[in-house]
This record gives sequence, structure tokens and C-alpha cells, in this order.
Amino acid sequence: MEPLSRIRLLVLAAIMGVVAWGVSRTAVNSGASPLSVPWTVLAIAVAVGVVVVWLGWTVRQYRRGKNPGLSGLRAARTAVFAQAAAYTGAIITGAFGGYGLAIAVEWSHSPRREVAISAFIAAVGGIVLVVAALLAEHWCKDDSSDDNEGGKAPA
Repeated sequence: MEPLSRIRLLVLAAIMGVVAWGVSRTAVNSGASPLSVPWTVLAIAVAVGVVVVWLGWTVRQYRRGKNPGLSGLRAARTAVFAQAAAYTGAIITGAFGGYGLAIAVEWSHSPRREVAISAFIAAVGGIVLVVAALLAEHWCKDDSSDDNEGGKAPA
């Protein structure tokens, strides 16, 4: 399995940000009212991040010999889940960051400012998810395999 590429995550977040910004600006310019992003986006992103870190920690303990009952299949699934969470976090960060930037153009208008702030808070949740997933994926890497050029493959 190929390790996560931070460049790929940044490009994905940037693409999503540009798309979200373009769609949001088009909608607002045509008269649509922007909707506030619910706080549950942040809560769910943080909760998934905690689950990813917890699962990654169990794999780390397994690799150190402290959790011999863990199966190799569960360790591999944890690595895949961590990668999926990182991509999801990048998408959340880009989409809500772009949405927030599109609305923040009208920062002096109080209701729009509140919508932009809620979007930026949701984008922070995506960043938390990406960081948690990168940490968990790092814990799942197999230090003994040197066949990859320049990197270690997840266990």
C-alpha cells in the first residue's frame, strides 16, 4: 500500500476550495442566501479523528509487542481507514474553506460574517481530521520494509 502524499492532500484541498469558492460566489451573486454550516461538522470530524487516532494507537502498541491479540488484517484496515479519513479531511477543509472565503468577501454584513465563521470552523474540523489521520497512518507504517523508494509502506 502506498503511503499518503501530503502534496496530494494539499492539491485535493486546493481544488475543492476553488470549486467551492466558484460555486458559492456564483450562487451568492445570483441572489441566493448563504446557509450557515452546522457545528456538527466540526464535532463529527473531531470524533472521527479521535477514532482514527485510537485505532492507530492500537496498531502502534501491536507493533511494539504490547497488543499481541491484534490481527494483521485489522492493522491493514486501520491504515486504509486512516488514508480515507485523510482524504475526507482534505475535502472538508477545501470545500468549507472555499465556501467561507466566498462569503467572507462581504465581511461587514453581520449575518454573512457569521456564515463565513461557521464555514471556517468546519474547515478547522477537516484540518483536525487530516492531522489525526496522518498520525495514525504514521503509526501503521512498517519500519522494516525498505523496498519502497524513499518511504515506508504501511503495515
